[in-house]
Amino acid sequence: MKIIQNLKKYTNLALDILFPEDIKCLLCGRELDNDSMFCSYCLDLDIFNEGSRCIYCDSMVKDGNIVCTFCSENRHKFKKCVCPLNYNFLVRQAILKFKDDNAQYLARPFAKLVYERIKQENWQIDFIVPVPSYKKTIKKRGYNPALLLANELSSLMNVPVYQVLSKNVPSPNQKFMDYSSRYKNLQYTMRLESKDFIKDKDILIVDDVITTGATIDACANLLGKAKAIYGCGVARTNFIEREWSKEI
Repeated sequence: MKIIQNLKKYTNLALDILFPEDIKCLLCGRELDNDSMFCSYCLDLDIFNEGSRCIYCDSMVKDGNIVCTFCSENRHKFKKCVCPLNYNFLVRQAILKFKDDNAQYLARPFAKLVYERIKQENWQIDFIVPVPSYKKTIKKRGYNPALLLANELSSLMNVPVYQVLSKNVPSPNQKFMDYSSRYKNLQYTMRLESKDFIKDKDILIVDDVITTGATIDACANLLGKAKAIYGCGVARTNFIEREWSKEI
């Protein structure tokens, strides 16, 4: 076990040397030609989640709207969530690399992007909770991506991380599920490990990608005694004015 841990440690160190975030583009690996984390080519590909966005779930909406169709007809269990990037092809490839190819070094720049969005909101967060991952998934992958992001955000925001949620059973693939199916799918896979830190606290739930908001809602439901619950992710899958299922 120690040999494997050391191997991962030196692998990550090598990746930091080969692809330092201040020299290479975060998405494509090209040499940077500006002061951004991204090269000019990637900046032209609509990677940022900006413009008209829902004030609750941060999904793109039609110009002139401030709330998406789903949020206008349904109530989330979180107050608001934010995501700095669009989940387009290049962003998707980078996040999959972060999640499945041991590219843990991406946690830091991803967290910096999320932090910049959080600063715009002026949230007063008491502590951070990562979305839990199933223990066998963690063993196979070697880490929980949401926890890595949470730890980096903790350093940037100077607030603690508490792993008060755990995942008891694996979730079926949710790729083609709507909100209602995702939420029901997650309801009984997670549990609250401790209530000690929750009551009357402002909590930030951290995930890597937000699609329908069902995962953040399922976590927020378990943290129901909190004062306010916010969510964040690196990227947002945007469905402009899509008619989500109205069931919660």
